[in-house]
Amino acid sequence: MKKIIFFSLILTMVIISLSTVSFAGGRRSDVPNVPFLSPDDETTINLAGKPSITFKWKNSPVPGGGREAYRFKLIKGFKYDFIVSEELGQGVFSIDVPADKFEDGFTYSWYVEQRDASLRVWSRHDTVWSFKVIKR
Repeated sequence: MKKIIFFSLILTMVIISLSTVSFAGGRRSDVPNVPFLSPDDETTINLAGKPSITFKWKNSPVPGGGREAYRFKLIKGFKYDFIVSEELGQGVFSIDVPADKFEDGFTYSWYVEQRDASLRVWSRHDTVWSFKVIKR
């Protein structure tokens, strides 16, 4: 009888431990993507005389565990040359980036992710928008 109780206890501990690991890990696909508003994808922005570019996104569906924050990323080109990588509050739906961060004639890309408060997982960024800058 003691062996059965001991085995049941071990099995219960393994099941609890496995369910905790899978919950704590979370999946990026469970966190809704953020819909972007502006600047438009594949556009040209004339920054002559302008102090900044304002990036905007929609209040997206809240993740299952609640939204903890947004993360904005601005990239020179399309690779990993990050110009801005900033975590923003859960109720922030825009960010201004100063014009001096941009170079004339270059293409930039951007995206926003949101973080699930309980799983601590960031959404995927399947969508990346790009634009070209002119400063003359």
